[in-house]
Amino acid sequence: MRGVLFDLDGVVVAQCLDFVAIKQEIFGSTEGFILERMRELSGDERARAEAILERHETDAAGRCQPVEGIAPLLQRLDRDGLRLGLVTRNSRRSVDLIQARFQFPFSTVVTREDAPPKPAPDPIILACRRLDLAPRETLFVGDFEFDMLAGRRAGVRTALLCSPLQSHSSHADHVIATLDEVPRLLGLGDGASPA
Repeated sequence: MRGVLFDLDGVVVAQCLDFVAIKQEIFGSTEGFILERMRELSGDERARAEAILERHETDAAGRCQPVEGIAPLLQRLDRDGLRLGLVTRNSRRSVDLIQARFQFPFSTVVTREDAPPKPAPDPIILACRRLDLAPRETLFVGDFEFDMLAGRRAGVRTALLCSPLQSHSSHADHVIATLDEVPRLLGLGDGASPA
């Protein structure tokens, strides 16, 4: 493996978005997925929905904290010469705010403004292209079924970081309990960083 792509919420930063509240505010109900339901809107309704989602994402970007272990993991992978990217359904503005706060060493960031969102394979393929990586030499770490589906469709290796909401996936090549397991998947030995 020459590169690693990461999902944002739940993998790089702890999830701060209240998806139920966002759906209730936009649609008046809590069914379905936000971006998929927003595609059905147009005109003023679509603009209102985008403004609400942007407000929630911006607020979360200002409050979120890194997931335990992500900073040393990214530093180690960067030091070891792996190409690192972030692939998210979030907005560019919210990711820029997070990057300004934490300075994660990602060489490319793909947001919903850049490509159709996961579970489409497009954002994974775009990230690989930007990093000059073949999908077969890339690992994608996510915590949700959409991540695993997008990765499988794009031809990359997939690693599901278990969460209370998702503990397994038939589309995952690997299932991991913590980020400490990522170096082993890359053939770098155990997750402990050298002193």
